[in-house]
Amino acid sequence: MSFSTSTGNSSTPDLESWHSDPSFRGTWGIIATCLSTLIICVWSAIHVDIAPHHRNRSFFDKVWWLIVGLLAPDWLLLVAFRQLYWAWDLSYNAKKYFLVQEPAGPSLSWLQRLKKRARLGARQVVPSSWSERREEERILLAETGYGAHTGMPSTANTSNVRQNVWTMTHSYYAAMGGLVLDASLTPVFGTEVRLVLSPTILHFLMERVPDIIPDFPIDRIQCWSRSDGLAKLLLVVQLLYFTISCAARLAQNLPLSLLEVWTLAHALGAILVYIAWWRKPLDIAEPTLLAGDRARELAAYFQVVGIPLWPRAAGVDNHYGTPEANYLQITPCRTMDDCAFLYKGQNSVTLYPGQTVQVEGYAFTLGARIPDVINSIIFGGARPPWYARERNPDGSVVLGTGDLVRWQLAARAATRLGGLWQPPNAIIYTQSGGLETFDVVPASGSSFSPALGTIVVPIMTVYALPHFLGWNAAFPTPLERTLWRFASVMIAVLPTVFYVCFVFKLIGRRTKPFAYTIAGMLLRVVLIATGALFWTAIILYILANGYLLVDSLKQLSHLPDDAFLLPDLSVYLPHFT
Repeated sequence: MSFSTSTGNSSTPDLESWHSDPSFRGTWGIIATCLSTLIICVWSAIHVDIAPHHRNRSFFDKVWWLIVGLLAPDWLLLVAFRQLYWAWDLSYNAKKYFLVQEPAGPSLSWLQRLKKRARLGARQVVPSSWSERREEERILLAETGYGAHTGMPSTANTSNVRQNVWTMTHSYYAAMGGLVLDASLTPVFGTEVRLVLSPTILHFLMERVPDIIPDFPIDRIQCWSRSDGLAKLLLVVQLLYFTISCAARLAQNLPLSLLEVWTLAHALGAILVYIAWWRKPLDIAEPTLLAGDRARELAAYFQVVGIPLWPRAAGVDNHYGTPEANYLQITPCRTMDDCAFLYKGQNSVTLYPGQTVQVEGYAFTLGARIPDVINSIIFGGARPPWYARERNPDGSVVLGTGDLVRWQLAARAATRLGGLWQPPNAIIYTQSGGLETFDVVPASGSSFSPALGTIVVPIMTVYALPHFLGWNAAFPTPLERTLWRFASVMIAVLPTVFYVCFVFKLIGRRTKPFAYTIAGMLLRVVLIATGALFWTAIILYILANGYLLVDSLKQLSHLPDDAFLLPDLSVYLPHFT
């Protein structure tokens, strides 16, 4: 058999099969690059808090904050730095109130630390000594919630001297809802059997009950986390690569699409969020449960003296309720003649205004105050406490078993605290914690410093600056160019407007204006005007962000030819020749 080759209508194949990458890109390439950078990086940058016991809730929380990060990245940035502030505050208080035991022997080598971390990650107790066995067992009890019903909970550190140093990772773990109290006897908001230790509660415990906070090493938290510094560093490198490619286009006089400008601003915001949450653990499934009698007593105590909080709109306008203690007058009861009732395990007690019931040596006198609307909204209709329900026509209230048990446990905790029923700083508790609870303007008396805004506002303004790269871009119409410029200016200016509104809002919460004085009336007018300005700014902020996104997508069909050329990154990135 023979083969013949015809060369009349055929061409000789090119032996040089190596071809360089094309020097151009397509419309889909622009869209795919921007969307992948946005979704992957913003999704990875979001570090949601720990749900009390709803493992599936963290995914939906992350989807919600992904939407916030895409449509309002500067607000996500503000929340991240707000939580960073709380972590710094907790670390400062830990250094102030925690005593750390000096290590008896030499520090562990990196190989020994790796072996210890592997052992902790497997949740297996392999103690090398009896003291280490006791420490591991105590931590596991705190972790699973198996505590004996004794005066000292299993999670407590019986000594004020701690074996492990409190780090920023500990502070983040605590601030993100990593520590919860057993509230099974007094459910929070009627349904939640765990009380999340908010930063304000943690501050209170560090100062007055430091031994109840678990003492565990940083390795244990790191092994629970699903990310480490290397993974975060790789994502930051990806964001920086996108930023460098955009800078290379500008340096080589190649125009950027508005979608790239919009993505660049979000990439910059994601990097700043990464910096704020660098030491925050990622996607921890379960919190550490503090069980035992004292933990349950403190859970009831915080529900009596604490301010209930209902988060709304990603923390933009949280609802603060009124503490239960404000509806009562609680004093030591020395004789039975001072009280109308003595609590001995009754199922219910009917109290009239001015009447008193004795519980654990304290006289709880019912006040004549009418329940406010905010408490009714916060607690809803699912087994609300007595002070969130409408009173009877004669002003009386019916105290159920849950109300009386809450008073009993709270009274025991107050006795341990020296009869403290009015904490010097505000204590805030929520149903499930979360990033939304980190209100920029906390309740009166909390440890908030307006100096935080002087740091965060310039950072939020820096995020808005990349939008000005589209100032002279190619727009389909002059009107769209004007609207883009107006929206860019709004995004840059509104953080300062928000900060001014927050400062006035803080002044309003910490000041009781006198309605019948000129100063009081002027303050009320200023607060009303500030509230109107705040919501107007919110509407403008949403419209501006929405327009920037829509216009960046619309401009893809009107890009100039130079926008499809690729820059030469070899000029800026190190490479081998």
